[in-house]
Amino acid sequence: MKLLCLTAIRTLNKSKLATVSFILIFLISSCVKQHNTSNNKLKKEFQIVDSLLVAGRTDSALKLNDKIRPQISADNPLIITYYYIKASYLDDGSFSDINVDKINAYADSAVAFFTKNESRIKLYPNEYFKAVLLKGDASIKAKKYISALDYYNKAQHSFSDGGCDDGNLAQKMAYLYFSQKKYLLAARYWVTGGNKLLKCGEQYTPQRLFFMHQGALSNAGLAYFKAGINDSAQYYFFKDLKLISKADKDKLVGLRFINGARAVVYDNLAGLNMDKGNLTLAQKYLDTCFAIPIKDVDGLRIPPNIKEAKINMQLGNYNKAKEALSRARALLNLYYKANPEMDIEWHYLYAQYLYKIQKPVDAYKYQEAYIRLKDSVYRTSASLYQLDVDRELNTINQRQSLTDLRRKNRSKKVYLTGICIIATLAIIIMVMIIRNLKKTQRNHKDTTLQNQQLHITLDELERVNKNYIRIMRVMAHDLRNPLSGMTGLATMLLGEDEFSEENRHMLKLIETTGIYSMEMISELLKSGLADESEVIEKQNLDLSALLYDSVELLQFKAKEKGQEITFNGGDAPIMANVNHEKIWRVFNNLIVNAINFSTKAVLSM
Repeated sequence: MKLLCLTAIRTLNKSKLATVSFILIFLISSCVKQHNTSNNKLKKEFQIVDSLLVAGRTDSALKLNDKIRPQISADNPLIITYYYIKASYLDDGSFSDINVDKINAYADSAVAFFTKNESRIKLYPNEYFKAVLLKGDASIKAKKYISALDYYNKAQHSFSDGGCDDGNLAQKMAYLYFSQKKYLLAARYWVTGGNKLLKCGEQYTPQRLFFMHQGALSNAGLAYFKAGINDSAQYYFFKDLKLISKADKDKLVGLRFINGARAVVYDNLAGLNMDKGNLTLAQKYLDTCFAIPIKDVDGLRIPPNIKEAKINMQLGNYNKAKEALSRARALLNLYYKANPEMDIEWHYLYAQYLYKIQKPVDAYKYQEAYIRLKDSVYRTSASLYQLDVDRELNTINQRQSLTDLRRKNRSKKVYLTGICIIATLAIIIMVMIIRNLKKTQRNHKDTTLQNQQLHITLDELERVNKNYIRIMRVMAHDLRNPLSGMTGLATMLLGEDEFSEENRHMLKLIETTGIYSMEMISELLKSGLADESEVIEKQNLDLSALLYDSVELLQFKAKEKGQEITFNGGDAPIMANVNHEKIWRVFNNLIVNAINFSTKAVLSM
């Protein structure tokens, strides 16, 4: 399904953004939903495996566990459960090198799930707790006790990441102390572990929780007994019996397990009463133990047979003692690897029996065997006995604290480096801002100075323009006087009669030109040299006559270039409401341009 989802996502049309978003959300949701559904299915299958293990159907459970394995991806935390089951049920009590190597291999695989990606530790704290606890157990089996303590310490620290302290770690430590014969410490850890189990019970099935809690109570009682605190031992034995009776009443587990648990408790109660010197009650508990119908697995009947032999030897019933020792020996021959301590005790007790029946030579042989076995077990466990758990844990904690401190120092260095970089960038930015501000201020001053200079220049231009206008006005006024004189002379001469018609026409043109020039000067004074907002005065004029006068006036200019201007206008007047001075200027400019830029000899108007 994961491959299918990725393929579908890659084939989407990128141009349809809204559709793509919807499909992406739908596909991702489908993938996540299917992943969760798949995980829930696997969890249910693992619950079946656990139920089979609780029911004693170990072979079927391990087959189902192997069948589940191909369904678990490498990044699925459920892989830890698979490794835990495989490693836990490889321990047959023989402690063979092959089994220890396999157990360590599975434990290493479980731990590797987290070492490859350390972020998973916080994501799956309960699985991490289970993995390092498994590795600690594997280290115990490999007799690497300091390594085991290191992993147990990691398990303890995992609680701070959200893992549940289910008492499992306390019981592991209890087993370690019990193996060192530090029985009081072991008892306290088993009590603590049993109490903590009740706080994380939702992680286990009721059947699994019963076995773990019942084992904690039984072991706590036995440890208190070994420590010589018989009252506490009896309290936990009776509490264990009460728990077993409730499970029997509720039909929580099969009768085979109920009977096995009861047989162990009654055997322990027999030993407790033997220690008190109450042999009658001890025998009663032993009779109750033997009366329970159970199948002897892993030498379950060895301890009660040893105790019965002890009681009969104290009472002088040597034949019964021999029978009990014989039954115990037969079971030890089958399960001696799982019961090395019982094998030692049997040799010691059998040597005592032979002394009692006056066979010292044979007794000496078994006494030697007893010493040899005891020394062998001691040599095997010497490193465990010499292990100072508290000191090693303290060393591990100090080493962990030092590692954490170094990690914090590295983090602080990274933070400090980041702060230095940010501070440097901030200083650079501040310097750049200050430089830009100074540059802006300089530009502002330059702009202000330029504006001031521009204002000065404009003022100067305005002054010069005013002078120019003043000069032009003076010149315009000065030109009006000679033009007025010329126009006046022409007018006066036109009043005389002795001029021919042609001369009179020329004088008329001079008069008209003078008048028009005067009007142009007046217009100049009113426009360019005066206020432009003045309203233009218009009148009805004959444009044809005005054009004719312009042609006649400019004939002399055309003759200078060898040209002649002909006027082809009709007799009918062309009237228009225009300003006389401006239209006269237009006609004059047009004719002058025609003269200047034309190559023709005759110009028609």
